[in-house]
Amino acid sequence: MSNLLRWLPAILVMLAIFIFSSQPYHAQDLRPDIEGNFIASSLAERMSGVSFDYAGKEVSVLTLGKAGFIEFLIRKGAHFSIFGLLGFTLVYALNTRKAWRGYVLAVLISFLYACSDEFHQSLTPDRTPLFQDVLIDTAGAICGAALMLLLMKRIHKRRKTHDAS
Repeated sequence: MSNLLRWLPAILVMLAIFIFSSQPYHAQDLRPDIEGNFIASSLAERMSGVSFDYAGKEVSVLTLGKAGFIEFLIRKGAHFSIFGLLGFTLVYALNTRKAWRGYVLAVLISFLYACSDEFHQSLTPDRTPLFQDVLIDTAGAICGAALMLLLMKRIHKRRKTHDAS
């Protein structure tokens, strides 16, 4: 039973991702809330010279507006973060004897889930599936899984030191 409980955090993260992907873009549009925010506006002004391509389109304050640019950064940061949390919880759930095996499996599962998430978005009105988002998701999972490995190593080291004394 305890092994099953180890999977609960990862399943909850996957459920959250699924729910967010089920919502059309207009239900998640952050621009109206950002428009009146002084801090976001100030940040966008400071980043007015930043411009890059993402999925074949230019991303800049000029092309998206201040609120659109900040929303883009928030949304991509959310992709990275939630999949970082997924990678983190998957390493915990897998609990393999060989740490690298758990890490690789967690990243692989996260990558496959990111692919399925983008496919799911293709079925959701007003959403655009992008392979670039899969890459951001996977990068987040890589970092989250690595963080869990470091945490587990530290806990193991402390237990070992504590048991020896």
